[in-house]
Amino acid sequence: MKPLALLSTLTAAAQKRLLWIMLLAYALAASRPEPGLALRSVTPLHLGGTALPLQAGLLAAVVFNAGLTARTEALPALLRHPRALLVGITANALLPSVLLAVGAVAADGWHNPHEAQSLLVGLALVGAMPVAAGATVFAQGSEGNATLTLGLVIGSTLLSPLTIPLGLHLGGFLASGPYAADLHAAAAHACGAFAVLAVVLPCALGLLLGRLLTAHRPGLLAAALPVVKAVNLGVVVLLSYTNACGGLGQVVARPDPDFLLLVAVAAAAMCGGSFLTGWVLAARLGLPRADAIALAYASGMNNSSAGAVVAVTRIPGNPAVLVPILAYSLLQKVLASLLGAFVRHARFGDESSVVP
Repeated sequence: MKPLALLSTLTAAAQKRLLWIMLLAYALAASRPEPGLALRSVTPLHLGGTALPLQAGLLAAVVFNAGLTARTEALPALLRHPRALLVGITANALLPSVLLAVGAVAADGWHNPHEAQSLLVGLALVGAMPVAAGATVFAQGSEGNATLTLGLVIGSTLLSPLTIPLGLHLGGFLASGPYAADLHAAAAHACGAFAVLAVVLPCALGLLLGRLLTAHRPGLLAAALPVVKAVNLGVVVLLSYTNACGGLGQVVARPDPDFLLLVAVAAAAMCGGSFLTGWVLAARLGLPRADAIALAYASGMNNSSAGAVVAVTRIPGNPAVLVPILAYSLLQKVLASLLGAFVRHARFGDESSVVP
């Protein structure tokens, strides 16, 4: 077998077991956090008043690779029928805050205010992020509208300099005291530049380079894809490991079962509620089945890596906020798989989509 073919085979096998690989990365972060903490302290770039640590660079690499490998040929058709695209982007921007408001009321009576507020901050951080690129993989595997899903990923990413501060400010209104101040400060002082430099710009550059290579050097792009996908997978795992260091180390050093139970229940409720609301909303709007599947995945899957990077870089004094982000990251993959099993048997009155 040729080296590139072997690399593609190994990468595909790893992607199928990505959840287990993530669990191993989290276990390593809990037991051996020192290398990850050392990497987190590296800040190779300062631009104006904004420091861009190594983790922001890793996130930018993931977003760039997602743009580079995206098949964007059919995206212009979305602009001729934009209703599902607009609904999905709006749901991704506002739905987490609505569900978080319900969670804030439910957590108000929790016996430990620090735990309750840390939970709210963590879920606000992940809920403010754009649609995860992984939504395209799950939606396509469940017979969803791949073009619409890609449009939702790219659209929410390009709008993230507006939607991230909006989501964080809304979360700040639900939190209290210094926890609210942390969210408002992150929204006001960091996330605009962070979203542009670590999310929007890499995505735009990846899309542009992908289009240029597709038009002028398609053979070069095809030959590079196995390496790009393998590198991207490695960066994703490394980013997950470095994000988890600190937060999970604290969990192991000082285990708190009731806090972990609260985090698991709250993250599952918010993530599951997002998937369910996206699916019901699509049905109420009369969207075809393929579009409904895309909308459900876009509603339930947020870029948790970006949320973790913001937590580590902007709220380093409270590692507890990482715990709900990491829980959400795992749960959204589990629930996405369960949703795939459900939608294969679901039927809508309109089975076709106006966008191919």
